[in-house]
Amino acid sequence: MYMSDTSSGSTVVEVECECKVYPSEDPNKVMKAIKNVIDGVEPVHEDDMVKARAVLSIDALAKMKRQIQSRQVMDTFRRIMLENEGEDGYSTWLYLNKQAAYAGSIVVCEDEDESPLGPIRVTIRSRGMKVRRIIDWLTR
Repeated sequence: MYMSDTSSGSTVVEVECECKVYPSEDPNKVMKAIKNVIDGVEPVHEDDMVKARAVLSIDALAKMKRQIQSRQVMDTFRRIMLENEGEDGYSTWLYLNKQAAYAGSIVVCEDEDESPLGPIRVTIRSRGMKVRRIIDWLTR
């Protein structure tokens, strides 16, 4: 799996994206959907999955932050990310609609059945700070 590292002095996060590729889907379109969600990731197609993992500046999440704010869905994103916060307090995850991501929109799914072709699961792990601070940054 592709791994990149950005050490620009700002907050660093590990982002992992993965989603199933169905036989009727073009893997390149699924990879584009993931790239539309997170700047700086390079997805790879492995078997029936597309995966991407990267260590990036928090700025790579700026696209997500802008869409959360512009679509006025901060409360929903915040609630879901807090519900999915890891026991250690350093990670969270959420499902995003794959078709919307391909079109350049970020649409959260409450559960994986909400996305007809399956969702993109995005996991965010913080490095050295509680993930709640990253959730605050994304949703405020």
